[in-house]
Amino acid sequence: MSWKRGLACVFVLAVLAAFLYGPLFAWSPVHPGYIKLSFKRADVLYPADRPPDSAYRDVDQYVALAESFHNLRCAKKITVVACRDWNDCLRFAAPFLGKQRPAGMTIPTGAVIYLATPYIYGTLDVGGVLRHELSHATLNQNRTLLSVWRLLKQPWFSEGVAGVTAGMGIPAPGRQLVALPAADFIARAGHEELWPSFDAVQQKEWRFSYTAWEFFWVRQIQLRGRQNLSAV
Repeated sequence: MSWKRGLACVFVLAVLAAFLYGPLFAWSPVHPGYIKLSFKRADVLYPADRPPDSAYRDVDQYVALAESFHNLRCAKKITVVACRDWNDCLRFAAPFLGKQRPAGMTIPTGAVIYLATPYIYGTLDVGGVLRHELSHATLNQNRTLLSVWRLLKQPWFSEGVAGVTAGMGIPAPGRQLVALPAADFIARAGHEELWPSFDAVQQKEWRFSYTAWEFFWVRQIQLRGRQNLSAV
């Protein structure tokens, strides 16, 4: 076998491995170790040895909710990968995660969402995390990659808006999926400066910042009305 043929074989094997076990997993026609649930607006991949979370069956409703909130169309069907553990999460999503270990992550095109819940962060509201990420997916699908990259530098905008979206469609009126309990945040906000939370360079505690961003947008909607916030 010539070195060129050998190199080609290595390349083919690397691509196959990327589809079956690596960063192209979401686009693979087969998904070893995972079961696929197909819905009209999204496909959900979850571990074959774990039970599916009840929130998955509402994914189409959550897509429609994000579209309604943003007044945008989510045209591409979305693949949601609920990772079994951090090893799987890193194999599938490492190029997008960096040093972060979020509960959910949406790729820049808005076509794939990776979840670290319920199988890693088991205590989190899976439906809330899904709604949060579908807000990102809807915005990303309607922006250029350059615009998405710019938004990443202003997390108070997209993360705060996604937090508001996550709090919609839930049984308890007025409840949001906040990073800190509302009472804890309000108690701290009474004596801590909030402006550093809106400066991406000066972030010290993301849970506090996420809560500040969500409360900011909730207040903006209360004051101005959702219809007057066309930019989000």
